Amino acid sequence: MKKSISIIAMMLICFSIKAIAGNDDNCYVKTGDNTYFGKDLIIGLNHTRLMLPDGAFREFNNRDIVAYRHHDKLCMKMPVVCDNTDTICMAMMEYITSKAGCHVFKYCCAMEEDRLTLAKKSYFFVFKDGKFYQRFDEDQTEALLAFGIKVI
Repeated sequence: MKKSISIIAMMLICFSIKAIAGNDDNCYVKTGDNTYFGKDLIIGLNHTRLMLPDGAFREFNNRDIVAYRHHDKLCMKMPVVCDNTDTICMAMMEYITSKAGCHVFKYCCAMEEDRLTLAKKSYFFVFKDGKFYQRFDEDQTEALLAFGIKVI
C-alpha cells in the first residue's frame, strides 16, 4: 500500500514538473506571411532578435514586423489617426482589450509640449470590424471605463 502511494506521488511530481517546464515558446514575430515562434524577444532601435527554441537567434528589421508577442504583451502595426481623422503613419500599438466587437489598442508617444524630457502620453485607439472607430486620450477616463480600462 505504501509503495503504491509513493509511486503515484512520484508520478504526479514528474508530470507536474514536465507541465511547468513544458511550453516556453510564448514569444513570436510575424512578418508578412511568416510567423516565427521563440522563447524570448529582444527589441532594439532598428532590429528585433528572437531567441528560437534551440537557443539560436534570428534577427528581423523592425520595419518588416507586422505583429509580435513578448510573453503577455501583444503589439500590432496599426494606423495612427490624428484629431481630424487623417492617418499619419503606421505604428506598433499594444493590444489592451476587446469588448462588443471593438478592439482597444494603446499608443505611447512623447508629449508635444515637453520634448526635452522623456515624458510620454498615451492614446487609446478603438477599432471596430478592422476599421478605425474612435480615439481617446488618457485624460478621458469616463470613456475608457466603458471599455473596462482604468487609468491611474
